Amino acid sequence: MAQIHCSRVRSSALHGMQQVSVGQNIIYFKKEIRGRNYEGLSISTDGNLCNGPSQETDYFVNSETIGKVFYKVVDNRLQIYSQNEFTPPQAGNFPVLIVQEYNSPTDYNEEKAIKRGYTQLLLPDALLKTCHK
Repeated sequence: MAQIHCSRVRSSALHGMQQVSVGQNIIYFKKEIRGRNYEGLSISTDGNLCNGPSQETDYFVNSETIGKVFYKVVDNRLQIYSQNEFTPPQAGNFPVLIVQEYNSPTDYNEEKAIKRGYTQLLLPDALLKTCHK
């Protein structure tokens, strides 16, 4: 079962987090929005939102807009269906196998994702917080 969390972070950016169980592991989708032209989404094992994404340890994508992301858990794998490719961590030792299916905007199809058993990642901007330590 996924849970949504928000935490206090020293910045003017908006932050939110959703927890997902994958086998025996817990991972966190972390979303950050700064201004009108930056949206970041990461997949991390660090449940502290105050610790931003790490290129060394987290999967991440930065874009003007991330769009809708869908996911499903199959055994010990996290499968992602999105319009953006997540960059894998440089350390290369993420404890959960991430399988990505990313599509160009013309090939992206939400109905297809739902029919294939994916769940939409829900981190709506209205629930994100500007927080301070």
